[in-house]
Amino acid sequence: MPPAGWRREGETSGGIKGIRFVKERSVGEAIGLGDYYILADRNRAPHIRDILAKFDSYDDGFAWDKALREAYAYTDTPFSALESEIAGRVNLEVGQASAAYRTHDRDAAKAHLEAALAEANRLHFSLADVIARVEFTPARRENPEWYHMLGRRETTVAGEPGVIVDYTVKVPERPQTYSAREAYFVHNSHLFIATFIGLPESLAVFDAILASAGFSK
Repeated sequence: MPPAGWRREGETSGGIKGIRFVKERSVGEAIGLGDYYILADRNRAPHIRDILAKFDSYDDGFAWDKALREAYAYTDTPFSALESEIAGRVNLEVGQASAAYRTHDRDAAKAHLEAALAEANRLHFSLADVIARVEFTPARRENPEWYHMLGRRETTVAGEPGVIVDYTVKVPERPQTYSAREAYFVHNSHLFIATFIGLPESLAVFDAILASAGFSK
């Protein structure tokens, strides 16, 4: 449930899927919390697992080709050396599965997909792997002169190591200087990003939401 006086919306910007709370009758104050799906999508295990679950239903048509294309791991800009290594092995096995399927050797194709899944299941990400790629800096914004860094600290969020960055934002057409805070933490190889922009007195609402974050065991 959103805090009193804040309305809930969906959050789909900046590579994040989650929720956004917007303060009603405010100067544009907002709190966001979501999963950085760009990272999560790099693990192809769910896709390969889905292909294996439906394996007996495939024929030589479009559905198989489309499913197999989605099984290949990304090799561009890896987040870690482990990801690069695993991506190469996954893609080798998926390629061999494709070749076996073309010769109607379904058993070999399935075996290569199972090997690809075993490799994909080895992939994991830590906060240290990803933080440098996503952490706020003024230089990453379109108008860096609008932003002023206040500080950075390491913390714990939802029982996981986290990083919090504080800064201010001064937009020329607005009289206020906004306070801003971002928090980053990783759970089960998913990077979660929490954001705040608004007046300083609303930071307590953001902190309360962040303190309430948790994961079922």
